[in-house]
Amino acid sequence: MFSLLSYGEVLVDFLPDDQGESYYPMAGGAPANVAVAYAKLGGKSYFAGGISRDNFGVMLSQELEKNRVNNKYIYRTEQEKTAVVLVTLDPTGERTFNFYRDNTADTCYEKSQIDQINWQDISIFHFCSNTLTNTNMNNNTLYAVAQAKQHDTLVSFDVNLRQQLWNELDLLPERVDTCLQLSDLVKLSKDEAEYLAAQAKQSYQAYIENLLNLDIKLVVITDGPKPIQVLSSSFSSFIDVPAITAVDTTAAGDSFIASFIFSLTEQSKKDTLTSALLDIDKVTNAVVFAAKCGAYTCQRKGAFAALPLINDI
Repeated sequence: MFSLLSYGEVLVDFLPDDQGESYYPMAGGAPANVAVAYAKLGGKSYFAGGISRDNFGVMLSQELEKNRVNNKYIYRTEQEKTAVVLVTLDPTGERTFNFYRDNTADTCYEKSQIDQINWQDISIFHFCSNTLTNTNMNNNTLYAVAQAKQHDTLVSFDVNLRQQLWNELDLLPERVDTCLQLSDLVKLSKDEAEYLAAQAKQSYQAYIENLLNLDIKLVVITDGPKPIQVLSSSFSSFIDVPAITAVDTTAAGDSFIASFIFSLTEQSKKDTLTSALLDIDKVTNAVVFAAKCGAYTCQRKGAFAALPLINDI
């Protein structure tokens, strides 16, 4: 059975109620969402990140365990508090974020914790850009990626830009570019690709072509309700997504990438994941399944709670 290790932050999302008059806490954080989504579909899932022993941290630990995510590589800390984010939804379900994340537990996962990972147990290493936002976290992330590659673990990178988390925004393009060069599977939104292209002073098309000149096996570009593009050195294709009315797009991208990887593993029982990334039929099947999962998540509020079980799809 293929297993996934998702590395990064788990935090508390404060979501508005239906009247928009008050907020209630729910477990979230992009990498944690991916770990939960993969587990809820039936995959073997690990989460690697720091969790506080405060009340919110206890809630987060319980939510991960309830959703069958292995807690073997979680680092629990007494000193640091839990990060929180205030999520505001517009009438179409699109989000804006206010992060409260200064020296919080999720920022305190160090190389000594990474050294505890048994890479023989891990098939896919997944991470996002939120662990690149300061020098120490960036160095630790690159260390984890290097360990994954040394053990022939497939590296999945969801760019997932949150510019408001960066104190030195000018460092973002270089750090993201470094991770792109180390990744086998890259998922980003069209908005993110356009932003990175502008930072590189390139056209969108030139930027995409340059991605394919790296050693990335597959690039997946989402564009909200518009078709998803998949690109490799040997194919390029657009795949339609279900038409829905979104309630809350929180965790939709995380639901998509987790279910894409899950579908790919289900189709690769007698194959390697790397070769599956280069198979247009398997990739298309995985995108169709993942788009259904993302659509399901968009029609429900929250993160963990909105992620589908296999029978929901």
